[in-house]
Amino acid sequence: MLASLTGLAVIGAGPLLATGPFTTSALAAAGAPCGPSPSVTPFIDEVRQPPVAAPDGKDHYTLTAAVHRTHKFSSRWGPTKTLGYSSAHVTVDYLGPTIVTRKDRPVTVRFVNKLPASGTPVFPFDQPGNGNTITTHRHGGLQAVEDDGVPEPYGVEVPPGGSQTQYYPNKQAAAPLWYHDHADAHSSYHVYEGLAGLAPNTDELEPAFGLPRDDFAKAYVVQDKSFNADHSLCYTHANPEFFGDLPVINGTIAPKQSVQPRRYTFTFVNGSDSRFYHLTLRQAGGSRSAAPSMTVVGGDQGYLRHPAPVGDLLISPGERYEVVVDFTGHKGQKWVLANDASAPYPGPNAAPRIPQLMRFDVDREVTTPDRSRIPETIRETNNEESLTKELAKARLRTVQAGEETPGVPQIGDRKQLLNYTDPPTETPQLGSTEVWAMRNHTPDTHPFHEHLVELRLVGRWHVGRWDAEGRPVPGTIGPFEAAKAYESGPKDTFVSPPDYITAWAGTYTIPGITVWHCHMLSHEDGASTGGAIEMMRPLAVGSAPQLQLPGVLTLERLDQLVRRP
Repeated sequence: MLASLTGLAVIGAGPLLATGPFTTSALAAAGAPCGPSPSVTPFIDEVRQPPVAAPDGKDHYTLTAAVHRTHKFSSRWGPTKTLGYSSAHVTVDYLGPTIVTRKDRPVTVRFVNKLPASGTPVFPFDQPGNGNTITTHRHGGLQAVEDDGVPEPYGVEVPPGGSQTQYYPNKQAAAPLWYHDHADAHSSYHVYEGLAGLAPNTDELEPAFGLPRDDFAKAYVVQDKSFNADHSLCYTHANPEFFGDLPVINGTIAPKQSVQPRRYTFTFVNGSDSRFYHLTLRQAGGSRSAAPSMTVVGGDQGYLRHPAPVGDLLISPGERYEVVVDFTGHKGQKWVLANDASAPYPGPNAAPRIPQLMRFDVDREVTTPDRSRIPETIRETNNEESLTKELAKARLRTVQAGEETPGVPQIGDRKQLLNYTDPPTETPQLGSTEVWAMRNHTPDTHPFHEHLVELRLVGRWHVGRWDAEGRPVPGTIGPFEAAKAYESGPKDTFVSPPDYITAWAGTYTIPGITVWHCHMLSHEDGASTGGAIEMMRPLAVGSAPQLQLPGVLTLERLDQLVRRP
């Protein structure tokens, strides 16, 4: 997208930020299907936390997807049309209520489709055909295939007026799960319009960790959006990726969060279409101070064995991180959650920049003493097994991402790039452990997500040159790069940089056909081709032994295997 946004100005090279309104450059309008958005003064509105859903029966919830015309992305703007999930007890006009589940306590959720009849356009930019079907995926959940929200043709999508009931056994550790629409070739539109929500799973171990909880734990769905002059949403598939020009956190443009001078647990969910965020804390006004410390304590599917202090954090579409931020000693200060990631990532940047997402305003006093802590070790049921033990029982599966046509990314197996409708080639045996080695020879970093399996990042290898078939040229592969400490926990979505082989591992415990895909929603939906070529593939877990895959055994042997063409 040939648009740009200057945003709030950074003063000098230091950590202080200005606090004026967002502005757009004269170049922003050149050839841009969306934007520039109307100017907004940031940090006026307090960020909202989504309401927590109440059951409408014993361990039963009903969520209804519908069109609303009441949501305000800024208090200075009027209401505009959005989609939202509402529960039996609360109407939510953008995103959905938070569904809190507990390990070993199953729940059922009935999703009702109250979108307009098939063939009725809801937005000016609506999806091809305007079928208005939905299917809801609990991202990171370990439920049966029939309860996973698998898109057609492998799953059942719900037409307007219909409903779908999903059963969640919740036999998994505490994790920051979320849910969103996953209808084939529709999910990018529907998530952008509002069909997403938080679904944290909890367990009996969490209270003993000592981390900040309750009023001192906040969750943020981070998105980017563009708006028309009348403040209505603007979205387009005119480009392979979509990048908005304004930050939206929990449905509010560039909000602020009042905090006390103490520790907080923040859960960040990247719910954007295509934008990566490289996050830091930057001071806004006042005397200069060292930034509040940040420690990653959890990732997509649970807690890190060893919490990882960070000065910055990269988060891709679909990823989640739980971060303890310590505002102790920062009373009266203001700290901006800043972003300097290129769009597309890692660049060169060709989209509006969003340098600031939200601001934390630190009060001068605490209401109660802060007795929280960050333990050196967090012992959870899904972070105990060592990487050595996992590799010893694993077989290696090689997959790839490439572009046969520039701007049309695809994924496939070791031999070829394939489309969503091609027969499954990723067919793990039920109960087996596999390492997937993703060869990314596209120009972009992609976040790859597998459904229905707990995984962990092994590491990466830089590739200096690919041959004409998308295979790494021997002798051009660099040394093994272990996973960074903050991305070493249980995960389901993986940052796969261009010209790298990225490896992750996991054990497949749920049979049936689901999907794996890029979580840049425009790529998943096939924006470049009107849905004809989607960056999504079936994932078929069955009974056939995968004896054609080599045994991994050790990290040293994995390194040798990865280097083979």
